[in-house]
Amino acid sequence: MDLGITGKVAVVAGGSRGCGLGISRALAAEGVKVVLTGRQDETVEAAAQAIGAEGGEAVGAALDMTRPDGVAAIMAAARESFGDPDILVVNAPSAFVQKPGEPRGFDACADEDYLNMFNNFVLSQVRLTRAVLPAMKERRWGRLLNIGSIAFKTPHQEDPMPANDVRIATASIQRILAHEFGGFGITANTIATGPFDSELSRDYRASKPAVKTDDWFAKMIPVGRWGDPMEMGWLAAFLCSERAAFLTGEVIRLDGGYTKSLF
Repeated sequence: MDLGITGKVAVVAGGSRGCGLGISRALAAEGVKVVLTGRQDETVEAAAQAIGAEGGEAVGAALDMTRPDGVAAIMAAARESFGDPDILVVNAPSAFVQKPGEPRGFDACADEDYLNMFNNFVLSQVRLTRAVLPAMKERRWGRLLNIGSIAFKTPHQEDPMPANDVRIATASIQRILAHEFGGFGITANTIATGPFDSELSRDYRASKPAVKTDDWFAKMIPVGRWGDPMEMGWLAAFLCSERAAFLTGEVIRLDGGYTKSLF
């Protein structure tokens, strides 16, 4: 299927490793010019070079999306390299990973933890979206995609609460954006990620949570395996495509059947 996005420009914020890299690779494979970001120079450069080796076009920008000056620098890098973005994917920095034996409950969460998570997940999304909307409105075409979590549906009681509590706001923002800007040909969707075999999930498993061990996951994922980051990438590419123009305001779970709720 021709997704109709050859020549489009995408910013994939948090697109240098794991599922973010899967998204960057899938978009580039569809002929999209990709600006991928991350906070580690070597990782970002390696990701851009890997996409180039696959025949795609990508530029890496080692910048911090959680800072206002970082967002401004990301947009400047995109415009200098390819022009105003048609596609924005926000794959915000992860929740903090705690060490074995550290407390995880409500009593262990300080105000600063909530504020940090709000800045990482919500404000990074808001600032990046503000930056790309004017050009999308003028062109009357745009794709906004946020990478969320199945914790939207089933909060992880063994995880630090701030990430669970705050991330749901990002899905609400996307829903409102879908309503407000749909008339400009702009869609806004969220992917609720499940268990993927990425650097993040390996870090999580290494933190030895009390319940969610490798054996536990093996029993809980109906398809019997971890997700591949490229599977995230292909769904993201479709949602960012011309073929998904009527699909907006949705939270789409991609979790191998892990979540048991019907809706």
